Amino acid sequence: MARTKEFSDASVVTAARDVFWSRGFAATSLAQLQAATGLSKSSMYETYGSKRGLFDRAAQSYLDGIIGPLLGPLEAPGAGRDELLAYFASLGRLFSTAPRAIASRGCLMLNTAMELDDLDEAAADMVRAYRTRVRTAFLNSVASIQAVDDPGLKADLLTASQIGMMITSRLDPMMAADLAATVAADIRTW
Repeated sequence: MARTKEFSDASVVTAARDVFWSRGFAATSLAQLQAATGLSKSSMYETYGSKRGLFDRAAQSYLDGIIGPLLGPLEAPGAGRDELLAYFASLGRLFSTAPRAIASRGCLMLNTAMELDDLDEAAADMVRAYRTRVRTAFLNSVASIQAVDDPGLKADLLTASQIGMMITSRLDPMMAADLAATVAADIRTW
């Protein structure tokens, strides 16, 4: 008779997500994953197949649980300036008020982009899809602001700003918060 799992899949994936988000795929050891998840090596491999299998689940958890709620308002029909301002304000609050260990994690997808040499084409596809989703969400919101002459260009600039902000947060969360405020101030002038 097969043993039943004695752990919560969601809890394990969330714990692994936080380790990968903080350390990156390559720098995360199996021992660190075991410590964070409480799983034995055999349970981890039996359930997720490999470290990469667990990473894939963690990355999807990040996209669904972190990115989805952040981008959802920007993706909604009728989104505009208010949603853009709320998005950048929420990033600014995170960078300026969260404990440094959280505020300096950056973005799991962008951190993954820095490790593509250690990963594979599937990871590159995941990062490209993330970037496309961010740009599309910005474009959806910018397109409804009548004063904007070239919504595509503004969406590209916001995407580049967001990427820069997330990378900056790894080094200096307060500087990233200042960048978020600067972007929001610019959006108010449109």
